[in-house]
Amino acid sequence: MEILLKKEFFLFREENFFRGNGLDAKLIKHDTGVCSVKLCNKYGYITVLPFNGQMIWDAVFNGRALKMKTPFDHPKDVDSFLDTYGCYLMHCGARRMGCPGPDDNHLQHGELPYAHYDSASLIAGEDKKGKYVGITGIYEYNRAFGDNYIAKPIVKLYENSSIIDVSIRIENLSNYPMELMYMCHINNRAVAKGKIVQTVPWTKEHMELRYSLPNTVQADNNFRIFLNRIQSNIQTTEHINEEDVYDPEIVFFIKEPKVDKEGWAHFLFIHPDGSADYTSYKPSELDHCARWIVRTKNKQALGLALPATADAEGYLAEKGKGNIKTISPKNFFETVFRVGYIERKNVASIEQRINEINE
Repeated sequence: MEILLKKEFFLFREENFFRGNGLDAKLIKHDTGVCSVKLCNKYGYITVLPFNGQMIWDAVFNGRALKMKTPFDHPKDVDSFLDTYGCYLMHCGARRMGCPGPDDNHLQHGELPYAHYDSASLIAGEDKKGKYVGITGIYEYNRAFGDNYIAKPIVKLYENSSIIDVSIRIENLSNYPMELMYMCHINNRAVAKGKIVQTVPWTKEHMELRYSLPNTVQADNNFRIFLNRIQSNIQTTEHINEEDVYDPEIVFFIKEPKVDKEGWAHFLFIHPDGSADYTSYKPSELDHCARWIVRTKNKQALGLALPATADAEGYLAEKGKGNIKTISPKNFFETVFRVGYIERKNVASIEQRINEINE
């Protein structure tokens, strides 16, 4: 089932829109004018912005908010995600991505994070994983003398799961090749005393620390000292400690993660209460990955694993490294990943599975 969403459906109060199979969808227009769809199951809910980047703005399971902590309580109707940066998940790219260097002329993370979608739909149905409700939509990028593509994300919340399936298809409509840079930016909260478990060795070869900083941030000497301490022992960041200086930010480029028999890499962030945040993706589809950690007085975020087609150093830097992919004429790029929440009772078994992959 697919129901086309129109902005006039959304009111300044939460309204039930769909109910069935233990799944609900509710519509609301925020005071800022931004429309959102709240997808609910027995574990909690996610909030998706159907017309603004198809961001997952919020994710709450078993009463715990998964998303980053920032001063932005509600999404704003703006042109740049930096003016409303408080989401759980956003798509980045698709022609350009990353933090622009001095000679780059693209937006930070490209046009997709807060793109204005041409259409959006509520979807519901059943597949091999069970019954689901979700959101999809179409954004067309079309510039005279430039690229022409369609982005179509899909997010699915299942009846009996706190893990969300997210995918995106980017189709080149042009008769010419199109350069591609894509990243999925998942923003969990960097909670003190949390522990990271991953199918990635804690070595410099597999976790490259970024020393350069975007021109949008400033760093003091304490931060530089912490950088040097991490460089001497990468595993310093396995635990998020209260005293560690993740200000303005720490970034790793993750190299060659280990995968299970189906080709999935796995990442857990175990909270002090025993529950965990989860991210999984296929390196065969997204052959680069970053980690982003920030803890300041204003914000706390952990990009546990940000799967991508290139590192996040901006177009010219990535082109120089040979990391720019292309989509041939009338062809497409497609990928899928899984994100969400793991209950305390299930964390130990997943941690054991990760450790077995690492052996």
